[in-house]
Amino acid sequence: MFSGALELRKDFWNAALAPKFFMYSPGPMYMLIGVLSAYEALVRPLELVGIRDGVTFMVMGRAISATLGTATIPLVFLLARRVAGPRAGMLAAGLLAVSVIHLRDSHFFSVDVSLTFFCVLTWLAAMHIAGRARVRSYVAAGVAFGAAVLCKYSAAFLAPVIAVAHLASPRTFAWPGALQQRGALLRWVLTGIVPLVVALATFLLLDPHVYLHYDKFRADVAELVTQPMEMGANAGVWAAHFTGIAPRTYWFTNLLWWGLGPALEIWGLMGVAWLLWMRTRASLTAAAFPIFYFIAAGQTALPFIRYTVPLAPALAVAAGVLSADLLGRARWRRPALAATWIVCVTTTLWALAYMNVFVKPDVRLQASQYLLRHVQKDAHILIEPTHNTPPTGRYLTEPAFDADYMIWGPQGERHDYYRMYALDTYRHLYSRRPTDDQKREYIAQRLALADYILMDDTYVQFYDALPASEHGVVKEYYRKLFAGELGFKLQRSFKVYPSLFGVSINDDEAELTFRLFDHPRIYLFTRTTPRPQ
Repeated sequence: MFSGALELRKDFWNAALAPKFFMYSPGPMYMLIGVLSAYEALVRPLELVGIRDGVTFMVMGRAISATLGTATIPLVFLLARRVAGPRAGMLAAGLLAVSVIHLRDSHFFSVDVSLTFFCVLTWLAAMHIAGRARVRSYVAAGVAFGAAVLCKYSAAFLAPVIAVAHLASPRTFAWPGALQQRGALLRWVLTGIVPLVVALATFLLLDPHVYLHYDKFRADVAELVTQPMEMGANAGVWAAHFTGIAPRTYWFTNLLWWGLGPALEIWGLMGVAWLLWMRTRASLTAAAFPIFYFIAAGQTALPFIRYTVPLAPALAVAAGVLSADLLGRARWRRPALAATWIVCVTTTLWALAYMNVFVKPDVRLQASQYLLRHVQKDAHILIEPTHNTPPTGRYLTEPAFDADYMIWGPQGERHDYYRMYALDTYRHLYSRRPTDDQKREYIAQRLALADYILMDDTYVQFYDALPASEHGVVKEYYRKLFAGELGFKLQRSFKVYPSLFGVSINDDEAELTFRLFDHPRIYLFTRTTPRPQ
């Protein structure tokens, strides 16, 4: 996202020729360019070769997500209020504000929070369509819909949500029999497609690369979006942890369970059923959003937890409406009050516990400081090529924004304070081309170079899920390494868990990327036998 924004700013018309350009829509990149341009006009130009300006640049992107994540909260209040009044609005807004998945992803400059903001804005316009069906509501829905697709292509699920709003609108039911007249029916159909036409025009106007480089657009989407989502765990080692799961049920048993907490997940799903049971124009439109999003997103074979971000406001609205309606009924007031308190309190406590991840020093930097204190300069260290490798040398003291500090390739190495050698578990050991004996020989050769092994748990968990029939050599390597059978012992591990009041919550069972980006586990092994000379 950051490098894409820089490419667009440097050469707008040729930026689309870069690899992977069409993996995501450029909306968030445009926002970053706008913030960067404003900063440089008001303060000073940024030089991204230095750590200070690199940090400033990255904070700009993260501030965009934080701003849009915060701005989604009042939109959720307005949505729930339209369905069931101010009490529902306050409850929904409060629940979204303490939803862990919404809090977590609002820290990252990824497309999901931007997508969610514009999706919720479209949803709110659809509620106005269902309520009064003014032409300006159709146009507003189209503009917001186009902006959502400009953030991520998966926003296409909004089309049936708008259709439900149109079907539920006064234009459909106000004049019984009127739609039997050909002219009236034509006007009704044309009005209904206004949001789609406006959305398409908005998207193409703001992303001209789609039609200027149409062949590359199709190829990129097929290769980088559609194909991996269909292949699932076979897409590559980076998706291996999805091996053997049931993708649709995984949303409920893992993604929402950890992303929202069990109480909000259950109460929110009950709220969706309640919205359908209410059978009002507003409630049906409200229920359409989570239902059609899950129909679309739930088809993926790679259910990463960030895909649940748009469901956080949806289930918060549903839960807020359910609580507000039941609290307004004398017969159900006491159990509803108890359930609402449980949902609100446990969801808030889960959010406070997760904040421990951001309060504590990052484990990668903890490991870096430990290395400086306990591992001598020029020590030989074996690492695996992941983005969680603790920074060392210039990567720690003088990091450049656009430099790649990964040590790629089976024979990769870098001498910078330490002598670091790669153990390529990403491509070489995952490939089927080397024989098992060749893989064992490669591992032995790389181990012979090292005094220490520095790694995180990324590939440990990837290979743990893979079948032994194809990846038994690497699985055996990890088993023996942790058992101390390879001449190394675990000297130290670094890990931060969500924690509150001194009680840690072990989230090792959560989908890998739930913890991979901000609280991975780092291992440091030290040699117990002399290194071969």
